[in-house]
Amino acid sequence: MEQKSNFSDLPEDIVMEILSRLPVKCLLQLKCVNKKWYVLIENPIFIQKHLHNTKNHTTSYFVHHYFLDTMKSGFTLFHHDEQNQLIPKSHLYQDVLNTSTHLWQVLSPLNGLFLLYNDREDVALWNPSTKEFKPLPISQPLNCPLYMLSSYKFGFGIEPSSGDYKVIWMRDYWDVDSEDWHSPTIISVYTLSMNSWRTFEEFSVSSRDLVKSNGNTYLNGFYYWRACQNDKIFAFDMNNDKIVEIQTPKSFVSKQGDLSLFNDFIAMYIYEPIILGRETSIDIWIMEENGYWTKNVRIGPFLNIKRSLGYGNNGEIFLEVVTCQLDIFDPFLKKNRVLGQQKSG
Repeated sequence: MEQKSNFSDLPEDIVMEILSRLPVKCLLQLKCVNKKWYVLIENPIFIQKHLHNTKNHTTSYFVHHYFLDTMKSGFTLFHHDEQNQLIPKSHLYQDVLNTSTHLWQVLSPLNGLFLLYNDREDVALWNPSTKEFKPLPISQPLNCPLYMLSSYKFGFGIEPSSGDYKVIWMRDYWDVDSEDWHSPTIISVYTLSMNSWRTFEEFSVSSRDLVKSNGNTYLNGFYYWRACQNDKIFAFDMNNDKIVEIQTPKSFVSKQGDLSLFNDFIAMYIYEPIILGRETSIDIWIMEENGYWTKNVRIGPFLNIKRSLGYGNNGEIFLEVVTCQLDIFDPFLKKNRVLGQQKSG
């Protein structure tokens, strides 16, 4: 008589391979079946395997964050449809941190995860697909009442050697007593597997000299920020927690610039200051290696653009026009597409 085998009797590597091909919704249900599957699905090795499975790479998100007259935070989540076009998945008016009406910063997505920060100095990781939300422990490196937090920048990436997620929090404090900046800059690094922060001092760069990115600027173990004057960019090495300074072309300095990704390269989107009623073209420069930049493409011209809101990894540009309409420009199709009207509450 032939003996039947149960799924649970299969070797763990085969079970992992099968489960890694399932959609997120099924995995959330399976986590409730038994403890063994829960532990497997929560395993970082499984998470990386699932993320890099091509069948599960069909969805990517972009969050558009802005302040509303109603003092609520606004998000638009996008995903790629079957034609590989970005379409709005949902629009939320809420504070995901659930502690304040002002959400100051949204970073990434990185493997579907977002970093959130609000005006009460709460930091959290959020996964819209699984609806999982993880507040990070409080990090207060300076408790002197005369020091006031006046400038900060965040970074979010993965340490390649371990596959662990890291959050970088760079802070500058104003000394009320001396009426001057406290030196040095304080850098705190959060490691997800340890659920803790490590804090150290940094003299080579300050957060007030950096500009937060409109899109995801993590690439191959480094998180990047541009300098305020566009004369350089700074990279945080996730493997050794060091900051590297990288020069940019002199022509960047007199222009507006945004840092983002473009076709798996770090890229600068360079343009003249946007003036209503005047056409604006955007030059996309890519950094092929540290300090070596080439102009990849010029797109536009655009008319009546109020501002750029962010950039997709494939070079898509999210634009707000004077009618408060949200457009996306596809650099390969070379045309704009209306995504929708921004709501006011």
